[in-house]
This record gives sequence, C-alpha cells and structure tokens, in this order.
Amino acid sequence: MLLLIFLIVLLLYICIRIFVSRKSESLACLVGKTALVTGGNSGLGYATSFLLASRGCRVIIADQNNSDKTVEEIKKITGNQQITYMPLDLSSLKLTREFAKELKKTETKIDILINNAGIGNSNKLKTNDDLNTVMQINYFGAFLLTHLLLDLLRAAESPRVLFMGSISIFFNNLTMKNLNYIKHDKTTRRKDLYCNSKLCDVLAAQEFSKKLKRFNIMVNSVDPGTVDTNIFPSSHAISPSWLYEVYTYITLMIIGTKAFGGAQTIFDVATNPKLASQTGKHYSYLMQWFKPSILGSQKFCDDVWKKTEELVKLSPEERIPN
Repeated sequence: MLLLIFLIVLLLYICIRIFVSRKSESLACLVGKTALVTGGNSGLGYATSFLLASRGCRVIIADQNNSDKTVEEIKKITGNQQITYMPLDLSSLKLTREFAKELKKTETKIDILINNAGIGNSNKLKTNDDLNTVMQINYFGAFLLTHLLLDLLRAAESPRVLFMGSISIFFNNLTMKNLNYIKHDKTTRRKDLYCNSKLCDVLAAQEFSKKLKRFNIMVNSVDPGTVDTNIFPSSHAISPSWLYEVYTYITLMIIGTKAFGGAQTIFDVATNPKLASQTGKHYSYLMQWFKPSILGSQKFCDDVWKKTEELVKLSPEERIPN
C-alpha cells in the first residue's frame, strides 16, 4: 500500500513538473520590432529581454538599476546588438514622465510594452508623490507609463501590451479606501499590498483592452506562475518565520520554475501569432486563465480606473476618451 501511494505521488509530481516546465511554441521572427521591458535587469524581466533579443527584437531595458552589464551580456550571447538601457524609476511620477519624454526622442514606435517591474515589499510606506510605494511601483507607475507611451504604441503595426499578474490576485482585499494605502490601519496588512497591486495590474489590462481595441492595441495580463526570483526574499520581510521558509521551499520544489521558465508565458503572449487578436485576457502556464470575480463588476473597475487617473495626475489630454 505504501509503495502504491509513493508511486501515485511520484507520478503526480512528474506530471506537475512536466506541466509547469512547458516552453512557448511561438516561432515569431521579431526583426524590426521594438520592445520595452520594465524591470529588465533581473528576474523575469531579464529572462524576457533575453528571449526577445534572441529573435532579433530591438530591446530597451528600463530599470532603476544600472543595466549596462546586462545589456552587454545579452548582446554577447544572442549576437543582437540592438539592446539598450534607459533608467526608469517608477516610484516617481516626475521621473516616469521624464523617461517617457526621453524615450520619444529616440523611438518612433513601440511594438511590445511589457510592464514587468515590481517589488514584493517595501520598508517605505509612501513615496514623495504621497502614493503607497508598493502600489506605485507595481501598478500606478505602469498605469501612467502606458498612457504616456500610447502615441508610440499606436505608431506600431500590431502592438501588444502586457501587465504582470500573480496567483496572489485571488487573495486581495482591495477597496476604494485602501487603493492608495498611506496610513496604517487594522484592516490592511503589508502582504495585502502586493496582492492588491497585482489585482490592479490585471484590472488595468482588462480596462485598457476595452479602451484601446479601436486602435488595434492588444492588452493582456500574465501570471508567470511560481518563479524563483528576488520577490520571495523581499516578501519574506512580510512573514519572517520558519514556516514561511518551509512553505516557500516546498512550493518552489513542486510547482516552481526559474526565471526563464516563468518568462515562457510572457514571451508567448507578447509574440505568438496565434494570439495576435486576443485582448483583455489573463494567461498563466501558457493557457488562458480565469480572473477574480470582482473584476466582473464594471462599476468597481470604473471606480478604480477613475481614481487612478486622479492619483497619477493624468491631464485631460492624456486620458483615453470613452
């Protein structure tokens, strides 16, 4: 009996590993395409930049950390010399605007925008913009940046925009009151901020897709799965305990992947010709995935969208007309 149980568990484990280790089947040639990857210096952003570059894509790595070394490494390994780095600090609305302004001086179009940059936790509750730090870097900044780059996206032939989700979206406690959490209260915990920011990213992709479909801009969200990146050490500060360490280890062992494994779905949604007309969808493990039921409330989504427009200080001209 014990042997049978062991064999069943082993078979189940093998099946799970095969499922989470699948690769994108996209054979798209990206020569002539330009991609912007935020947070492209490490983790999923780095792996995604590498995959795009390997297909001949011009890749702009936008990161707060200096990425010159990363750029040279990608150039050397892929042979693609069209890799550049531009500093981007999403924790500042002013610097995000300056980034977009500088980008427009050198680029005539953006074919692929991957809003990947994010953090799991921050010791600083709010930024100088009076926005919650985790929410601003993970969501508000990407929301603003996408608006600022719409002209470059519209100039591309078949542009695609991606926002990064997470399994944590199903554990959110997002309300209009804690959308911008800058004062401590008893109902919102530090771990909620990451969950809420990722839900907002999926919400943004869903609502952008509706507003930009008439411009032929496809917008989707991606959950890369459980990926062994620096998000886990960062998040450990939220739940510093041996139980969290054990949970993390077991989870990564069973369903976890390295950065290049997690980047497969990102790369697939960004490049696969079969998904060229798909918009407003949520993907994970190379499959279309479901979303939390709260995103089915148009009123809730509209309220979050309108409040976000105010928080990031969009001008009337920058807002997308209905």
